[in-house]
Amino acid sequence: MSKTWYPLINGELCTECGICVDKCTHGVYDKEKAPRPVVTYIEGCVQGCTGCGSLCPNGAITYFGDASQTGCGDGCCCEGGCNCTETV
Repeated sequence: MSKTWYPLINGELCTECGICVDKCTHGVYDKEKAPRPVVTYIEGCVQGCTGCGSLCPNGAITYFGDASQTGCGDGCCCEGGCNCTETV
C-alpha cells in the first residue's frame, strides 16, 4: 500500500455515479458517503493502481504520485487476477 500514490477527484467532472467507490476494495473511499467519491484512506491505495480512474466515465479521477513505481507490474494491480499483496 502507498502513502505517495492516491486518487484525486475533480468535482467539476464527477457525476457521483459511484463506480470508483464500488471498484476499490482497499478502503480508499468512504463507502458511507457513496456514491459520492470521498478519498479518506490514502494509505490504502496501491502504488500505481489506476483501476478506479480507468472506469470513470467522465475522466474525473487523476492521481497524485509517481506512476512509474507500480507495486504489481504494469497498469492496475487490481486487474488480471493480482491479489495486491506486492508493494514497492
